[in-house]
Amino acid sequence: MTRFLKHLSPSLYPVVSFLLLILTGSLVLTFLPTRSGPGISFIDALFMVTSASCVTGLTVLDIGTEFTLWGQLTLLACIQLGGLGIMTFSTVMILALGRSISFRSRFVVQDVFAHSPRADFHILLRRVILFTAGIEAAGTLVLFIRFKDRLEFTDAWYSAAFHSISAFCNAGFCLFSDNLAGFRGDVLVNLTVTSLIILGGIGFMVLHELVRSSRDWRSWSYFWNQLSLHSKIVLFTTGLLLVGGTLFFLVCEWSNTLKDLPLREKLLASYFQSVTPRTAGFNTLDYGRMSNITLLGTVMLMFIGASPGSTGGGVKTSTMGVFLAIIRARFKGSDHTHVFKRSIPEETINRAFGTFVVSVCIVLLGTLGLLVSESAGVTLSQSRGQVIELLFETTSAFGTVGLSMGITPKLSSWGKFILVLIMFTGRLGPLVIATAIQPAQQKTGRFYYAEERIMIG
Repeated sequence: MTRFLKHLSPSLYPVVSFLLLILTGSLVLTFLPTRSGPGISFIDALFMVTSASCVTGLTVLDIGTEFTLWGQLTLLACIQLGGLGIMTFSTVMILALGRSISFRSRFVVQDVFAHSPRADFHILLRRVILFTAGIEAAGTLVLFIRFKDRLEFTDAWYSAAFHSISAFCNAGFCLFSDNLAGFRGDVLVNLTVTSLIILGGIGFMVLHELVRSSRDWRSWSYFWNQLSLHSKIVLFTTGLLLVGGTLFFLVCEWSNTLKDLPLREKLLASYFQSVTPRTAGFNTLDYGRMSNITLLGTVMLMFIGASPGSTGGGVKTSTMGVFLAIIRARFKGSDHTHVFKRSIPEETINRAFGTFVVSVCIVLLGTLGLLVSESAGVTLSQSRGQVIELLFETTSAFGTVGLSMGITPKLSSWGKFILVLIMFTGRLGPLVIATAIQPAQQKTGRFYYAEERIMIG
């Protein structure tokens, strides 16, 4: 095993680490009893552990009623390990034992959390752990204030810690059967959960820069200029999606799921639903009752997802930020892409375009696979609405979101396995998978073919 790991390509480290975590967690969950007696099947255990490790949130069983404390703690451990990355925890353990960090481990952690190879490794790693522990602890304390009114003292602390970790890791796992619908009008719970989701979804490097810049506060302009281009794009795109998403849900669901709610709850529910599609998975409204346009908009938000170096998935906010910059440059007739007085390298543009195309292919192929496994031979009149349901489920799995229209527990074993593959791919990222399986050395051509124009549009 040691020899295998020694010769393993650094790009394969995250893949192998997540596979080992998922397989170990699945075996543990299979042998653990449930509240109703015997353990669950291996495919259900594999689905639940993959969803937890990939911080997705899709479930085939109710966590609060079906699983015992040990089953819930197993899933919680997978959420925490998967949220930060099993490689980070391995590196922390090596540091704790006083051993040196290998170049491979340093490469993987920096590649996952940092946008620049110049980032100091030890400071970066320490920030990751401190941010995680501090934010999750603060979230636990605030949620306990509300949960203690509904639960026993010990249960309130446990529930607060569980949901704080789940929210910060953007997992969306919930101990309540109705998710957070019972807290739809609770300002404290809504703002705490959404804040945890946003902080976990903007990326550790952005958090690091925000803290560093705020220490030398002089003015807003000075603070903004101290941030890197990456952080500026992430913060701008995140703010745009939050404001646009809130208005979108408010307008589209005003006369539907929001109809009977007072104005304050309408605003709160719209804001909450604009945050959670960004890879979190909590909900205070029933997505099975929403209009088609709302579901399509939610699919788009889930596809975009969180930010690089965060606990979330999707094509990432930076990718969409680069796309917006490209569109603006093309409309202005510019050959170069500029944003915030900085030029975006061609390599970054190609990477964003490649990520987007591969992600679209994965979602479409996943939806096609579910259509084959769940409705093969079924006519259109017999399966009204199933295409949008399966597209919604597939996008939720790829973006590691966890939102569902309620069809996940009804999927066949093949359908569940397809979603497992999509969740795994979505968590690691299409380009990470592609890099892991590509040859170590690629041959470069010694000549170029003649150019010839083709008609476009």
